Amino acid sequence: METIQEQYAETVKQAQNAMLAGFDTWIQAYEQVFSQLPTAAPTKPEQMIDQVYDFAGKLLDAQRVFAKQLVTSGTAAAETFQNCLTQAAGSASQGTEKAYRGRPYG
Repeated sequence: METIQEQYAETVKQAQNAMLAGFDTWIQAYEQVFSQLPTAAPTKPEQMIDQVYDFAGKLLDAQRVFAKQLVTSGTAAAETFQNCLTQAAGSASQGTEKAYRGRPYG
């Protein structure tokens, strides 16, 4: 059986891995968006406006994907951490009950 410290360390490690995965997704999305930027400036103002808004839309989509992945990963890590705390509280409660029953006045 793992100790509380080992469970906590594992939960922190899972949260860190989830954050790294989220950042990787974010970086990949930004690389994809930046790779699609035109190399030559548009000749007409209308074209420039379209390109700026298209770029902003792609950037916003990439941020949406990142935010959703971050929330999903964070929620899973928080649930794991909550389970560890619940188990720790249960173990502490059982230990207290055993110690109390062993007393002459219990």
